[in-house]
Amino acid sequence: MTGKTKKILGAVVGITVIGAIVGFSVARENSKKTLVQTGKVEKKDLVQVVTASGEVRPKRYVNVGANVSGRLIEITVKEGDAVKQGQVLAKVESERYQAIQRQSEAGLAAGNADLARAEADLAISKIAFDRIGRMRQQRLVSEQDYDQAEADFKMKTANVDAARRRVAQLQAARDSTKDDLVKTTVIAPMDGQVTNLPMEAGEMVIGAMSFQPTTIMTVADLSVMECQVMVDETDFRNLKLGQEAKIKVDALEGLELKGEVTEIGASALVRGSGSQSTVQTTLGANTGNQPKDFKVTITIKNPPANLRPGLNATADITTASRSKVVAVPVQAVVVREVNKQGKVVDPDSMASGGQGTERQGDTVTQVAREKGQEKDGVFVVQGEKAVFKPVKTGVMGETDIEVTEGLAEGQEIVTGSYRTLRTLKDEAVIKAEPKGKKS
Repeated sequence: MTGKTKKILGAVVGITVIGAIVGFSVARENSKKTLVQTGKVEKKDLVQVVTASGEVRPKRYVNVGANVSGRLIEITVKEGDAVKQGQVLAKVESERYQAIQRQSEAGLAAGNADLARAEADLAISKIAFDRIGRMRQQRLVSEQDYDQAEADFKMKTANVDAARRRVAQLQAARDSTKDDLVKTTVIAPMDGQVTNLPMEAGEMVIGAMSFQPTTIMTVADLSVMECQVMVDETDFRNLKLGQEAKIKVDALEGLELKGEVTEIGASALVRGSGSQSTVQTTLGANTGNQPKDFKVTITIKNPPANLRPGLNATADITTASRSKVVAVPVQAVVVREVNKQGKVVDPDSMASGGQGTERQGDTVTQVAREKGQEKDGVFVVQGEKAVFKPVKTGVMGETDIEVTEGLAEGQEIVTGSYRTLRTLKDEAVIKAEPKGKKS
């Protein structure tokens, strides 16, 4: 091997060694960088939506029951039939009520006869009392005879009063039994459609005056339909009357209905406590830490003919909208603690529950750390560092959130990944992932 060859070989080896050293240094520096996803701050149109589930029901409906107890002897309509107010819907057996009615009529007749007899006695007593009064003035009868005639007249007057009260009582009883007899015929309380008919002729029904009256059928006005949904308590503050809503009914796939918020519940309901329309949190009851919902009613505009009560539905209520506002991905907004000196606290310190460490010689002890203020913010890319920037947020859309203060269009920020953002430190050295790659 010549000296020239040796020199060339030495040069190659030297270059290789230097390259290896440089590559190792670059790799070590890159290993210290946090791999992140980045993006530009843009202006977007945002729509804030509250989504809730519930069911379709008519705005006006009546659960029709019998006012008297007995056996159903006839049902004159079928489920789905249209009915008019006052139309006969069903009949309850009336024999017992007819017998009671006849008994009441007989009692009233007897009472009237007693009244007539008492009035005749009073008339006779009045004539006798007047005659004795004239004879007394002529001193033809004693004071004792006069007093006796006066007492008899007063007694007969009292008898007439009692007989009249008795007749009034019997007449009221007669009217009551007559009303019961009339009520054996069940009539439609409103125009509408029979939407539910659980009873059949021959079954027993319990009257409305009992503790648990029987519902024979439901008559509903299907011209005005509503969607009642349960909205989580955390979304309640965004709701207002008149807000627009889009409704999707599970059974009517592909059909989207429009509606408007017309009622918002005044009290929270304990989630899962029972029927959303009847069970309400009792004021003063101990229901702390239990999830709550609010009942919200959405009136459906132009309901289709095939829309039926009881169908499951999902409503998207538009609670706010913004046009051309500064927006960032929702996951880009994180919470960090900022101390009184304005320095961002390490996320690990936040997770430690306010505990810090202090070294004294070879001893490390935990000490209480003064709690700072938690702020929303994003990490702005400045060179090779991610710097935490506090921001104020506004309307939240499906994937993006409005930033009302703290950012400007065109700034580059850290947008992910979610796992990285949870632990990313202020002024951390970062390396952006190639576009299109997701970690």
